[in-house]
Amino acid sequence: MKKFVKDVLIGILVVIVVIIFEFIVTIPFGLPSEGIDRESWRKIMSREFLVTAVPAGLTTFVFALLLKTGTRADAIRRAVIWTLLLGLNYFLMGIGNDNLDLIYGNIGIVALLACAFLGPVAVIVIKKLK
Repeated sequence: MKKFVKDVLIGILVVIVVIIFEFIVTIPFGLPSEGIDRESWRKIMSREFLVTAVPAGLTTFVFALLLKTGTRADAIRRAVIWTLLLGLNYFLMGIGNDNLDLIYGNIGIVALLACAFLGPVAVIVIKKLK
């Protein structure tokens, strides 16, 4: 139970770092003009999530390394918890902003969540964990 709580707390930090990276990678694109239709928003959000996917994967990878992940079970537990927390974050954002269909209706969010999951899994491969 102690490991689970620790991983959830670290997962909240992971979510915050990913949101910061999401903000940073979207700065060069600028803001869309007023009156933009929902389909254009879907494309913009997909691009945003696709560009953020690699930093999200690197974030979870670095956190898994810093926490000295020692077993496959630890890595998988962290991958699942952190990915679920990221998914929950975007789910709550979608409900709060009334754009759940835009967030989960594109391939970008799938790539972001997949990369976030693969970060701790990559630690298994690199450290050859048992």
